[in-house]
Amino acid sequence: MEKKAYYSNGKLLITGEYLVLSGALALAVPTVKGQELLLEEGTGYNTLHWKSYFKEDCWFEAKFSLPGIEILEAGNPKTAAYLQTILREANRINKDIFAQGSSVNMITKLGFHPEWGLGSSSSLINNIASLFEISPFELFFNTQKGSGYDIACAEAKTPLFYRLENGEPKIEKADFNPPFKEKLAFIYSGSKQDSERSLSRFLDMKGSIEYQMGGISMISREILGTQSHHEFNDLLNEHEEIMAKVLQLPKVKGSRFPDFPGSIKSLGAWGGDFLLASSEIGFEEIKSYFSGKSLNTIFSFDELVLH
Repeated sequence: MEKKAYYSNGKLLITGEYLVLSGALALAVPTVKGQELLLEEGTGYNTLHWKSYFKEDCWFEAKFSLPGIEILEAGNPKTAAYLQTILREANRINKDIFAQGSSVNMITKLGFHPEWGLGSSSSLINNIASLFEISPFELFFNTQKGSGYDIACAEAKTPLFYRLENGEPKIEKADFNPPFKEKLAFIYSGSKQDSERSLSRFLDMKGSIEYQMGGISMISREILGTQSHHEFNDLLNEHEEIMAKVLQLPKVKGSRFPDFPGSIKSLGAWGGDFLLASSEIGFEEIKSYFSGKSLNTIFSFDELVLH
């Protein structure tokens, strides 16, 4: 068997969280950090041996039978069942990958910690779709509840606008590289959100959100276009106000960082994952502030955003 390697970007959602599911325009960025998938010939008979690494640590390992993809061994049964669902669906769409009698090793290497919420699932799905030579959006929508913006980021070279029109993804290149980027920072909040649970909660509670969707779509366009740091912060604050009312949740700045001298926006699922902080004090002082709150996973714009 010929060795094969695939790579997909991670992602961050700058604007449009939750409402992107209902058709709002979202601004998203692919990240410098992503995930690699390696395929090589294995030993034995009719076996898929899976290993997932972050740096040198194997954080997940499992064995599946082939071609039926039954779980034989698993360090984490929940993760194994999730992976089984994706592999079975990919195999249903294209059965030419796993031949009877073959054994393969599949190895993933994450460029970011799996708890950070930077797209470990979406980059995995995109890599598996590439291996099976199928549409990553088809595989995603057949197995997940999200909007698919993270799949768009997985292969993107630059930031992008994303929206769903009648359930179909619409992607537009976005030149998001603000002149005040040295005054921005991305901070891991210290807790990973269960994206599927967060999305289910939103879908269960949402009422009439046409007005809010229009406001969020407008903010997405204006955030891209502004050259003013002050206006950028105002737009972040406005976005947080709208989503706080939609989700009936407190804004992260008021609840956790009321003394921060600038704006803070939740990125993606509220209550976890990454935050965007923007302040005139600049990146190093922003970093010092959050380090003082025991949050030490902090990136500058250029360290994290692929553009």
